[in-house]
Amino acid sequence: MEKTLVQQNPQWSGNSFKGLEERKVMKNLLDKQALPHIQILTGVRRCGKSTIFKLLMNDLMSSDVSPKSILNVNLDAPVFIPFWENAQRLREIIETAEQLTGTKVQYLFLDEIQQLKDWEVFVKSSYDTQTFKKIYITGSNSNLLQNRFSSLLSGRYFANEIRPFSIAECLHSVGVDSPLEGYQNIPQVLHLMKSVVKNGTFPEIVLGKMSEEVKMELLRSYFESIVQKDCIIYNAVRDSHLFYKCVNYLLLNVGNRFSLQQLGKAMGNNENTMSSYLDYLCDSYICADVRNFSFSQKETKRSDHKCYCIDNGLIQANTQRFTPDNGRFFENLVFNELVNKGYENISFDNGRGECDFIAWKDGDVHAFQVCYELTDENRGRELNGFSVPQIPIKTKTIITFNQKEQIEDVRVAPLWEWALV
Repeated sequence: MEKTLVQQNPQWSGNSFKGLEERKVMKNLLDKQALPHIQILTGVRRCGKSTIFKLLMNDLMSSDVSPKSILNVNLDAPVFIPFWENAQRLREIIETAEQLTGTKVQYLFLDEIQQLKDWEVFVKSSYDTQTFKKIYITGSNSNLLQNRFSSLLSGRYFANEIRPFSIAECLHSVGVDSPLEGYQNIPQVLHLMKSVVKNGTFPEIVLGKMSEEVKMELLRSYFESIVQKDCIIYNAVRDSHLFYKCVNYLLLNVGNRFSLQQLGKAMGNNENTMSSYLDYLCDSYICADVRNFSFSQKETKRSDHKCYCIDNGLIQANTQRFTPDNGRFFENLVFNELVNKGYENISFDNGRGECDFIAWKDGDVHAFQVCYELTDENRGRELNGFSVPQIPIKTKTIITFNQKEQIEDVRVAPLWEWALV
């Protein structure tokens, strides 16, 4: 254990972490750093939660906090497997760290906490007794914030979902932070956007200097880790073959409408099992389940679904496509950017016009059509998509790869520019 703790805590040597890309969420986290509340970071594996831990540690050390009073424990490490069944054994880890450093732990960082049974009991006790100045936690399953956890820690925590890079963060990595800078560097921006449409926005993929083949290999390993650890093992799925078949089908058909009954028929199974599998995928953040818009609760329960993936690279690396599908890939990317920009209650309209996305922000309703390339042939169809009579729409936007114009009350904008404003 001692060797693992030393490896996981290089800050004990007094050196800050180098070469880290800043994340937009950091301002919000630092604003809350002085508060005693537990800070929870959830999100899909490899999205950058551990890097945010390092950024937080850097900030603490720059504020004259002793690096030896900071303890980071990644519970995914094999050495900690014997501890998973008893959260109280965390005290053994903390005591070992304090013996190694000769310093009391004041800031506790617990990575992949979902591995630990009854972890919330330990955390609540530590919070109530003020054992630490601050506790930071990450987890790769949204169940972390449900049921027993919520009741035990009610009022004692903040929760932030961490996602792969937004388009704005991808552009920031190449020095583009405004539309003006984008237009001054159009070739570089479009090259980056083409890569993002295909390879996605996981930080390591965006920032890493590697070949396309290595990127795909790395993305396949991400996919395998997420599906195995956070879906199959976490939920004790018995038929792993059926589960893989289901997720592959959903990724192949990203953005297409389906019903649970249709999905069950395609998989040779029943809709209850498919509903559970879809829940597992959403809980692990690998997928999002979007329903068609309706004011009727009865209709919503019987609604169509669309499935979107957290990252385009996972689709590209783990499905066999016979022909490129820029339209679906692009739509998937736009959905994730809507989430990144704070739009909520995202749905689609399957009425007369078939609007791609209807989303709420700051109390207003906004409608979006996604069109990789706007042409004379598809222009009428895209504009008709805004015919949503049930609700007043504040803004109408057609998001394209690199076209810009104004068509009466409809804004046509390149994805990269829309993401920056």
